[in-house]
Amino acid sequence: MKTIQLRLDGWEKSITFSASHILPGHEKCGRIHGHNYAIHVRISGKPKKSGVVYDFLPIKEKLRKIADSLDHRILIASGMKGLTVKDDEVLIELEDKRYVFPEEDSLILNIDQVTAEQLALYILEKVIEELDFPDSIDTVEIGVDESRGQGAWAKRDLHE
Repeated sequence: MKTIQLRLDGWEKSITFSASHILPGHEKCGRIHGHNYAIHVRISGKPKKSGVVYDFLPIKEKLRKIADSLDHRILIASGMKGLTVKDDEVLIELEDKRYVFPEEDSLILNIDQVTAEQLALYILEKVIEELDFPDSIDTVEIGVDESRGQGAWAKRDLHE
């Protein structure tokens, strides 16, 4: 049986979020800055008897929920050097800079760095953990654009 790929474009479907981050050590991106992000998905698999590979509704709902959790936050990598959380504040001390953010405005993610690449992997893992994909689905891919036309993709084969 042939494989079919479903695609959702986050820009077109309003699966977007705005967030800030810092990339320590990067010449330009080492300063606090933000992006308007979009999340995309591609799901490959074999169609069921109904002809459907996977219902669009649950994947759109899940991606929107993830986007909402990231929206209007300062995104911080959990392993960032100089990171401390105390008394409802997030403190980041990097070289000669000191940032203090309210904990409620911050989101500490279990990733190495807050990059489009790492965000794609983070979202991919959340989608796979939280959605029940049937055996007919072969791969799931998540794309994260940090602006239109500039982003990264992460892919997982569900039968490895």
